[in-house]
This record gives sequence, structure tokens and C-alpha cells, in this order.
Amino acid sequence: MAVFTRRSGFLALPFLAACANEKPGPYVPPGPPSYGHLTPLRLKVGRLALQEPASGTAMLVEQPAPLQPADVMLRMAQDRLSAAGGPGSARFLIQTARLTRERAAAGGMFSPASETFRCVMRCQLEIVSDDNITLAAAAAEARRELTGPIHDDAERAEMAERVVKLAGQDLNVEFEFQLRSHLRSWLQLVAGPGETLPQPVEREALPRS
Repeated sequence: MAVFTRRSGFLALPFLAACANEKPGPYVPPGPPSYGHLTPLRLKVGRLALQEPASGTAMLVEQPAPLQPADVMLRMAQDRLSAAGGPGSARFLIQTARLTRERAAAGGMFSPASETFRCVMRCQLEIVSDDNITLAAAAAEARRELTGPIHDDAERAEMAERVVKLAGQDLNVEFEFQLRSHLRSWLQLVAGPGETLPQPVEREALPRS
């Protein structure tokens, strides 16, 4: 019986180590996020303006932050939106780009402390006339939260980058859904040479981790 007990304890150690090294949440591709592989959302306007985010609590980003939420949102707008021609203009606004973290549980003798990382992204696209009158608008918001063990600053930075990427994925889906729901008449739904029209995005609850 003593031999069985020692062997069980020995076998449990690799299992516990593997669990501690698992990354919470779904798979996230390595490298900086990109949305260039998706069909652009063409707007029936002559100009497209991407407005830099202002300062304030809505833009609070706690360090470490290898990937800035606002940068991900601007990249999404650059990759997805384009002006197809027409009167007026479109204006992309970043309203919220927050990244915060807090201690979730204190560490013990055999386990590290855990931390919770939260990312909130909110943006709005406005259709503006030549007289600077807002004709239509659509807003999208995404929230992501990750909690996991943190051994050092490198893992802390990795977790922060991961939650921002996941929030960016969520926002991309929600953003297209809102545009097709509220700005459909402003979208050019005719495919260009050699292109196929994208399928409409169905809104669904995304998994939260």
C-alpha cells in the first residue's frame, strides 16, 4: 500500500504541472492581430476618418500591456472599413479601450497567485453629411475577462496580450453585426472583380473565459 501511495503522488505531479501551464480560454493565433483576410465593409461615402482615442478613464490601460486595446481597434477599422464613394463621410470613433487587472487569489506554498484581466472595447461608426450632420450610427462593444495563475511579469504580460486579442475577436464579430443591422443601407453589397460577397454575420453569445 505504501508503494502505491508514493507512486500515485509521483504521477500526480506532472498532471498538476500541466494544468498550471494551460492557457485559459480558446486558441489565440500568435503574432499581432489582423483582419485583412476578411472581406472589407465598403461604405457608400466619399471619405473615411479614423479618429484617435481621447484620454480619460475610458482609455485606462494598466501595465504591462504589450498590445494596446486602442491599437487593436484601429487595426480592425483599417482592415475592415473602406469608402466606396458617395456623398458625405464615415467617422470611426473609439469610445472605450480599457485594460485592467486585479488580484484574484493569493498564492500558497505550492501554487502561485492568480490575477484577473479585463478588457473592454467600445466603438461607434457614424455616417456624417457634408454639413457635419450625423445621418446614422452603429455602436459595438466587447468585454473579455481571463483569470489564471501568474508566476512572473512575463506571464502577466502574456495574459494581458491574450485578453486584448480575445476582446478584439469579439468586437470584430459584433461590429460587423451592428453595421449590417443598423447601417445596411450605407453598405455597398456589390462584389468587386474577383470577390465574393461575405455571408451575413449571425449574432450569438460568444464563450467567456
